[in-house]
Amino acid sequence: MNSSFFLVKWLFIAMDWVYRQMCGLFSEGGWVVVLTIFLFTLAIKLLTIFSDIKSRKSSIQMQAIQPDIEKLKKKYGNDPQKLNIEQRKLMKERGVSTLGGCLPILIMMPLLFMFFAAFRTWSSQQALALVLKSEYNPTLNQIALNQDAVNTFAHSRFLWITNIWRPDNLNAGGTLMNGSEFWNTFAAGNNVKDFIFYNNNSDALNRILYELHFFTRTLGENGTYEYVLANDGGAAFKAAYDAFISPITSRADLIGGAYEKMSNGFAILPILAGATTFLTSWLTQRSQKKALGQTGESDAQKQTQGMNKVMMFLMPAMSIFFCYQYDSTFAFYWIFSNVISLAITLILNATVFKKMQTETVEVIKK
Repeated sequence: MNSSFFLVKWLFIAMDWVYRQMCGLFSEGGWVVVLTIFLFTLAIKLLTIFSDIKSRKSSIQMQAIQPDIEKLKKKYGNDPQKLNIEQRKLMKERGVSTLGGCLPILIMMPLLFMFFAAFRTWSSQQALALVLKSEYNPTLNQIALNQDAVNTFAHSRFLWITNIWRPDNLNAGGTLMNGSEFWNTFAAGNNVKDFIFYNNNSDALNRILYELHFFTRTLGENGTYEYVLANDGGAAFKAAYDAFISPITSRADLIGGAYEKMSNGFAILPILAGATTFLTSWLTQRSQKKALGQTGESDAQKQTQGMNKVMMFLMPAMSIFFCYQYDSTFAFYWIFSNVISLAITLILNATVFKKMQTETVEVIKK
């Protein structure tokens, strides 16, 4: 949207541009969307790989010096100022950074929210694009989606997912945005006018949304129409919109002619998101524990590992919840991000951290 944070706007524009270029080279279809998401996820992971390596090294080094930190706490427990000085001195001698372990979180969390916002904008644009593909039916005396819109919807299919711009879940009637969802998405604060796609097609969308009772219009002083959100809470629009999308919802060859009862998928993506999140956390913790060897653990190490175990189960549950509720595009990003992280971890374990394992265990034994 025009009002979005500029990085979100750029990310959305970049993904949409790459998608359209690929559609021109190949063909439209859900697989092109998935490929676009994969390429962007891979690019982001490659850009952040060095900070990831630095963070994992820092985490292992921090755990390695915990026994020495425990000794300092016992020695200077009554002198916090002296304890702080000695801890900083120890960490400097061992080359440990206090911020190193936090760096990926400081980078990845904003990226996660950026992708989430960009995917919501992208999927919302598809709903507006579908509305744009309409024509007046003189027989029925109403505006309705044309065959081009039906074809566009058909191209949104990917494997078991009927519409990739909607969540992969078991909710009945979740294949297309209905009138209530459309109103709630685009009417709040009249924010339909904030979308880039709207501004690029405002004349055509104004006419269609007026015919669907989303807008009312008045003749301005300069002789042009001014379109304003209807003030009936969307009552007229919701009924008109549900009839508007009937050319798609009634097509038995597309969705079986049972739109009101049909789910958009089988909740496979949320399960995959949860499973890959768990595997990523488990493998990362396993590699860190292996690097520390089988020496005794300090109280701080035990506390850290306890928190890590909680997060190892909490994060997959959150993954399942979010990917069940939000668009399949976001779920694909989450899964690809986890799979690429798994691959990076396996490579690092076989190279960088294999060397660190011997060095770290020696440090602990001293």
